[in-house]
Amino acid sequence: MKKRVYIDKEHEVMTYFYDLCEICNDETVDFVKKELRKLKLIEKDPDFLDSYLFLYEILVEEGSEEGAEELLNEAYERAIKMITDEKGNWSDVLEWDVLENRHIIRAILNKALYEWDKGNEDKAIDLFRKLLKTNPCDNVGARFYILAIRMHLSLDEFQKRFDKGGYYDDKLNEWFYENYHKFPDEFADWEKEIEKF
Repeated sequence: MKKRVYIDKEHEVMTYFYDLCEICNDETVDFVKKELRKLKLIEKDPDFLDSYLFLYEILVEEGSEEGAEELLNEAYERAIKMITDEKGNWSDVLEWDVLENRHIIRAILNKALYEWDKGNEDKAIDLFRKLLKTNPCDNVGARFYILAIRMHLSLDEFQKRFDKGGYYDDKLNEWFYENYHKFPDEFADWEKEIEKF
């Protein structure tokens, strides 16, 4: 059976968005928010999901959880609508290597992290598993999150242990390779896929 591969289209607003991201820092965040609103990137292209995610992160930092959650849910629902068939089945392949897919993967990843943070491990791990299955190269680190949930770590515990100020170092890989064999049911298919590369 032929694999169903999803490749999103190019989005015109992408260039404007990434230009704004380049200049965003603590001093320019208010300007960037105004520009995002002025440019109306979400209205111009509601299926370019990074616009939602950027505003989501800003609202989270500002403590506006309700508004942030609405934006994240909208981005997630749009992502799922793009990559599923009429029966709700995900595409077999959703690769990070395809630049046009990254905003979709980020929306799903952020939703999974959100659910994990809220204690909804079943929802979170389901999304992480689907991300790993559709992109076994796992550029977003879904396998690490799956293992952490299986080892009963909360997102907060995981971040405290491995987040080194916005990035993960080699200790995360070491931890993964020391522990993932404890869950052969979880990672056997991933191991087979990785052998192909």
